[in-house]
Amino acid sequence: MNAITLLLLFQLGGGGRTVYDGVSIPTLPAEHPRLYLRGGDLADLQRRTTHPALKPVWERLGTLGKESPQFGLEYDALRYLLTHDDQLGRRTVAATLKRMDETTFDMQQQDVTRPIGRLMLVSPAMVYDWCYPVITAEQKRRFVERFVYWAKKLECGYPPPKSGVVTGHYSEMMLMRDLLSAGVAIYDEYPEMYQLAANRFFGLFVPVRNWWYRGGAFHQGSAYAETRVSSEMYPLWIFAKLGAGPVYDPVLRYLPYEWIYMRRPDGQLLRSGDGQFKSPGLRSLLNASYYKDGYVLSDWLREPRTDRSNLIYEFLWRDPDLAPKPVDELPLSRYMDSPYGWMVARTGWDAGSAIAEMKVNFFNFNNHQHLDAGAFQVYYKGPLAIDSGVYEGTGGGYGSPHDVNYNKRTIAHNSLLVYDPAETFARSGKALRNDGGQRLPNGWREPRNLEDVQANYRTGEVLGQGFGPDPKRPAYTYLKGDLTRAYGGKVRRVERSFVFLNLAGERVRAALLVFDRVVSASPDFRKYWLLHSMEEPRIQGDTITIEPKERGWTGKLIDQVVLPERAEITPVGGEGKEFWVFGENFPSRPRSANAADFEIGAWRVEVTPRVPAEEDLFLNVMQVMDAGVTPLPVKRAGRSGVLIGGTTVWFQPDAGGSISISSEGRRFLVAGVQAGGWRVSRPGGASTPVQVKEEEGALWFEGPPGEYRLTQ
Repeated sequence: MNAITLLLLFQLGGGGRTVYDGVSIPTLPAEHPRLYLRGGDLADLQRRTTHPALKPVWERLGTLGKESPQFGLEYDALRYLLTHDDQLGRRTVAATLKRMDETTFDMQQQDVTRPIGRLMLVSPAMVYDWCYPVITAEQKRRFVERFVYWAKKLECGYPPPKSGVVTGHYSEMMLMRDLLSAGVAIYDEYPEMYQLAANRFFGLFVPVRNWWYRGGAFHQGSAYAETRVSSEMYPLWIFAKLGAGPVYDPVLRYLPYEWIYMRRPDGQLLRSGDGQFKSPGLRSLLNASYYKDGYVLSDWLREPRTDRSNLIYEFLWRDPDLAPKPVDELPLSRYMDSPYGWMVARTGWDAGSAIAEMKVNFFNFNNHQHLDAGAFQVYYKGPLAIDSGVYEGTGGGYGSPHDVNYNKRTIAHNSLLVYDPAETFARSGKALRNDGGQRLPNGWREPRNLEDVQANYRTGEVLGQGFGPDPKRPAYTYLKGDLTRAYGGKVRRVERSFVFLNLAGERVRAALLVFDRVVSASPDFRKYWLLHSMEEPRIQGDTITIEPKERGWTGKLIDQVVLPERAEITPVGGEGKEFWVFGENFPSRPRSANAADFEIGAWRVEVTPRVPAEEDLFLNVMQVMDAGVTPLPVKRAGRSGVLIGGTTVWFQPDAGGSISISSEGRRFLVAGVQAGGWRVSRPGGASTPVQVKEEEGALWFEGPPGEYRLTQ
């Protein structure tokens, strides 16, 4: 589907359209105000100043205006809209022009383009549009000149480019807030800025975002979501107020559900991509208000924090009458489809909830997304199986040796390694450490556009996903993926299957089973199954115990290595080896004094077959429980199955044919079977039909212990 077709599908409504440089863009109304609000909104604007939900925000804006000359101009422009005080308007216009003329920036400052855009384009745009009746012709000319001057100082430059719209700084506020806001304000006098911004937005930014919104998640991690997903909220609201209708596929409303499901009982999120904990912020508030979604609002209200540069958007666009809805009404498991292939499963929504994240990764977008296809995390009363590494620390930030040799690499995650000693990794021509992990998609270059992502950044395929039998409180959650592409030519096949069991009624809260089939290009390439932890693990025989206590944590994870039999199980970590990559450590520590914001780990366990082979199977059963609780017995069931807590899970390396099962359990999950009709029968008993959905590939049934035969 091309960009123009997407536009016709998702950007209907409003006051007419025109074509600029081959792209259909909305025609702007010939009136002011039109930026962020319209004349018909002024009565509601007055109501907002006294509404119980927004009166504190209005008062904070007033206080901020007294503390900051820049934000004072925005506040005074708002007051002009409410009072039509021409003297106030003229003073505000003159002061804004003075600041645009006299303000300077240290152009060597990191990310200086962000304050330039906010202070030199966005704030003056509000003043220009809202105080338009009192601006003279000469002042309009000077405004336009300064807008173009400061637009050229942005990192993207001016005119803005037609590439790099997927990741990187250009995918943030520069175009979607800064240039678009200024362009809307000055359109009558200088239409080019709006035309260029709208052309790039509708022709390039929208198609790739509509594509990834269908997955219901965000690829750059929770920390960068506040910057980048929030940036996407500005045009959503700008064009809505312009009468241009919804600019995105409406499935955008479900993107914040990723953070709802990854929210831990302590309020933090499971780690994702670069950075550590981040509150929902503006991205969730504006999404909830636009789509009238009480569940998303409820998640935002857990920590209702808006930074000062975004406070005005909360005042203008928050729906103060929207009521929160309790998230415990939602199903306990959620699948996030292509381009992600992620699953989150929970045992509940209370303080005693266990949470597991499981990843496949259809695509890897680079930038702040890690090489973590097949990774998992487990949380229960503390971080048990973690993402390791620190993004910005004493070892440097983005692109530092720690970042590119460890933090973003597969070795820092609960994934698989296939170590070819001759394999090389490089970024921008500079050699990196061989971690045995996944290849760097497209040489770790930034994707240019939707077509580039689809052609050059594919890393995996979901082979099956689902949960049940109760869709709201599922007993099992299943995800299987083909990760072969992620590892490149050193493998012939890599498949990973996850099964999360909600063990309600048992002394153990949950179990995460991970089954892997790895076929390497050479038997000499050693394979590693990784499990990362905050504190040193205990290893006894084939059992690994992780029981972190440092910050008052009271959860425990016990992993039983079922396959390979008689595996080598080795702890790696501790002083001088916290971030060890086959012979070299890449140390880094958080700079922040608030340790609770960081869980970087210092230990991992490596599980390796003792005998080299092209094909190896791994099967690990991780039980989640309170400290002091003993684990449930785990019994083998056939070649690649186990019985735990009355549930038999049988992993099928091959999906076809008939299957024979013998188990003491009463609940059965056969994972990795073909879709279609199956019959479950017992010797001398009647057979029961079971339908396997095309997307799931897993068969669940219940019955007495004994022998069963499954046939298609």
